[in-house]
Amino acid sequence: MKNIITYIITTAILFSQSSDNPVKISAAFDSVARAGEVIDIKVLAEMDKEWHIYSIYKASEGPLPTEISVSGSAVGSVAPVREPKPLYLFDPGFETDTYYHEGNTEFTLPIRLKRSLAPGTYDVDVEVFYMVCNERLCYPPLTQNAKVKIVVEKGEPRSDRLTFNSAGLGDGRENSDSDKKSILNIFLLAIGGAILSWVMPCVYPMIPIIISFFGKMSEDKNIGRNTIATFYGLGIAGTFVLIGLIVGFLSWGVNDAATQSKYANIGNLIATDPWINLGLGILFIFFALWMFGIVNINIAGKLVNTTDKAGQSANSAYIGSLLLGVAFAITSFSCTVPVVGTLLVVAAAGTAGSVLTSLYGMTVYGLVFAAPFVALSLFPKAMEKMPNSGSWMETLKIAFGFIEIAAAIKFLWVPDFEWNLGLLPRNIVLALFIFIGFLLMGYLLGLFRVGSADNIKPFQVGKGRSIALIFTAIMMYPIVMSFFSAPTYHYENMPRLADEFIEALVPPPPTEDEIAIKEGWFVDEYDEALETAKKEGKPLFIDFTGVYCANCRVMERRVFPTKPVQQQFDKMILTRLYVDKKDSMSQVFAQMQFERYKQATQPYYVILDPETESTIADTGGYVPNGFADFLKKGLSSYYEGTNK
Repeated sequence: MKNIITYIITTAILFSQSSDNPVKISAAFDSVARAGEVIDIKVLAEMDKEWHIYSIYKASEGPLPTEISVSGSAVGSVAPVREPKPLYLFDPGFETDTYYHEGNTEFTLPIRLKRSLAPGTYDVDVEVFYMVCNERLCYPPLTQNAKVKIVVEKGEPRSDRLTFNSAGLGDGRENSDSDKKSILNIFLLAIGGAILSWVMPCVYPMIPIIISFFGKMSEDKNIGRNTIATFYGLGIAGTFVLIGLIVGFLSWGVNDAATQSKYANIGNLIATDPWINLGLGILFIFFALWMFGIVNINIAGKLVNTTDKAGQSANSAYIGSLLLGVAFAITSFSCTVPVVGTLLVVAAAGTAGSVLTSLYGMTVYGLVFAAPFVALSLFPKAMEKMPNSGSWMETLKIAFGFIEIAAAIKFLWVPDFEWNLGLLPRNIVLALFIFIGFLLMGYLLGLFRVGSADNIKPFQVGKGRSIALIFTAIMMYPIVMSFFSAPTYHYENMPRLADEFIEALVPPPPTEDEIAIKEGWFVDEYDEALETAKKEGKPLFIDFTGVYCANCRVMERRVFPTKPVQQQFDKMILTRLYVDKKDSMSQVFAQMQFERYKQATQPYYVILDPETESTIADTGGYVPNGFADFLKKGLSSYYEGTNK
C-alpha cells in the first residue's frame, strides 16, 4: 500500500475536481453591501441528468445531508441555510424516507457582515459537503469550495437589511400564502398521522384496561359516563397538546432544522428511556396476571371505594380517567413517536410561528387520535344491550392477557438493550412472541383452559374464536418469517407495513459490520486480510462499500446471505473497506479504489490474487442476479492461474 499521506493529499483533488463528478458548485452575490448588513449568498448546485444530492435536513438514518458553511474576514454571523422544497422518496435501499434535489438547485446562505468593515472588496469562502447519487450508485461524500467577492460600499447599514428575517422576504404576499399552505399541510399531516397511529401495535395492550375501568365506572349511577369519557379523552389529547406547547416554546425563533429535530425529540426520549420502559414492562406483567385471574385486584373499583359518600367518588373517577388517558398516550409513544416526531418538526418549522403551529398540530393530532378510544370508553353502555352470558367476555379477557405479556416483553427489551445485558436479543424476543402466539392459538382452539371460561372441546370453536384465530395467524406470519430470516433483514416478500410492524416490536438488528466480523470478515483491515489470504492460499475478496450506500445494504442483506454466495465466500478471505467515513483510512481506501480501478462508486467488488495484488475479477453496482456466478468465475480463474 502506498504512502497514506500521498493518498490523503490527492483524494480530495481527484474526487472534487474529477470530470466524472456529476455536480458543479458555484456561489455568487450580485449586489453591493454595507458594513453590518445582512446579505444572501446564492449557492448553485448544477447536477447532471439522473443525479441528485440530498436536503440540508437529515430526518432519520439514511443518506448524508448537504452541509454548507462559510468563512472569511468579512463574515460576522451566519443564519441557517435556506433551500427550495426538496423532492420526497422512500428509498428501499436506505430503508427510510429521503429528501433530495435534482437539476439546478439554488441554496440561500444568509450572513451578516462585520460592522467594522471598511469599504472595499472581500473574499468569502463557501464550502459545500454533499453526497451525490443516482438510482444505481452513489459517490463517496464530496466537498467543493467556491469563492465569492463581496463589495462593501461606504455608508450606514440600511434599515431593511438589519435582520436575518427581513432579508429576501419581498412584499410579504408570498409569506402569507406560505403560512396558509403550512397550516394546511400540518392539518393534513396531523389527521393522517393520527389515523395511522390507530393501527400501531403499542396502543392495543391498553384496550382491556380501558374496558375494565369504564366497565366498573358504568356500575356507579352517580358517575356520568359521558363526563369520565371526556376526562379520558382530555388525558390523551392533553398530553400531546402539552408536548406541542413545550416544543413550540423551545423552538420559538429557531429556523435550523437540526435544532428543531432535537427539540421535537421529547416523545422519542419517553419511548426510549430504559427506566420508563422497565416500569411499563412490569406494569403490563401485572395487568396480564390480573387478566388471567392470578392477581385479583379491582383496580378501577379502588378509585371509587376509597372515597366517602359526599360525592368524592365521582371526583376520584374523573381524576382516574384523566390519568388513564395520560398513561395511554405515554404508552403509545413506543410506536407513534415516528409520526409524532415528524409532525413536531414540521410544526416547529411552521412559517406562521412555531409556538402556534406546534400547538395547533398536536391539538389536531391528539383529538383525532383520542376519538376512537374515547368511543371505546363508552363501550360499557353498549354492553348493557348484549347477552348477560360472561363466557365471551372471559375469553376476551384471557386473550388480552396474552397480548399484555407480549407488550411487557416489548417494553422490557428496551432497558436490556440500553444497559447491554444481553438477556433479550432480537431473536429471543421474536421467539418469545412466537411462543406467546402459539399459546394464544392453543387457548382459542380449546386445547387448554385458563381462568373460569367454559369447557370447549378441542377444535370445536365458535365464530368469535375463529375470527381471533385468523387475526392471530395474520399477525404471527411476519414474526415467524422474520425469525427464520437472516438477522439483518426480514422476509424478502414482506410488505413495508408488516416490516415496520416488526421493527416497532423487536430490538434493532445487529449491524452488518457486527455480523460480518463474527462471520470472519476483515472490516477496514486491508493489510491484515491480505496477509491472511497469502498464508491460507486463498483469493482476497474486497468489498468497497459506504456507510451511506443504499445498494451496499441491499446486497449485504439480500444477496450475501444466500447459499450460493456463501458457498463461494467460504473459499475466500473477505474484507470490507469503507470509502466514505470522515477519517484518514477511508480516504486511503477511496484513493486505492480510484487509482487501481478508475472507479469511485459503491458497492464495488474485487477478487485479488494476494501474492501479486493483481485483479482477477471486478464488478460494481447492484448485482442481485449473477453475483454468485461472478464469484465462481473469479475463483476458477484464481485456481487455474495458481495451478491449485
